[in-house]
Amino acid sequence: MKGRCLISLLLPLLLLGVSCTQQPEKKGQPEKVARGKPASAKEKPLKIVHLAGETISVYPKTGKLTVRGKNGEVDIYATEKTIIQIGRDNGRLSDIAAGTKATVKYLEIDGENIARSIFITEEAREEKEPQKTESPSSQPTDKSTPDQPPAAPSPRAWPPS
Repeated sequence: MKGRCLISLLLPLLLLGVSCTQQPEKKGQPEKVARGKPASAKEKPLKIVHLAGETISVYPKTGKLTVRGKNGEVDIYATEKTIIQIGRDNGRLSDIAAGTKATVKYLEIDGENIARSIFITEEAREEKEPQKTESPSSQPTDKSTPDQPPAAPSPRAWPPS
């Protein structure tokens, strides 16, 4: 009885060990496919480029924005995923005027510059408007005519020591 129990326990273990050590049949070239990298991994990783400058032209219908930076003019294309902020508010490409200061983050994809975000500063608009009011301290308090020489400055009294 002990012999039969021992054989019935060892026989399945032996068959299991033999089935695990067998190699699967090779069909075609699955090893090369598994070893090779996917096509997208062979390309360079995408790099975000930062550009700060002045907007030259804006074409909302085509989604094109031209910005003049340190290295020259760059054409950038906006998509529906592009984040556009004017000051602290969200905006659209049609809200951007030529001549404003902009900071753009974009990717170079297939030779085109695709914008991820466009930030327009509102300070540029305020600087362009001339300041019409002058502060009273900048105006001379002395009113003299061109025929009369300016009055002599009043002597200042020094405090006693």
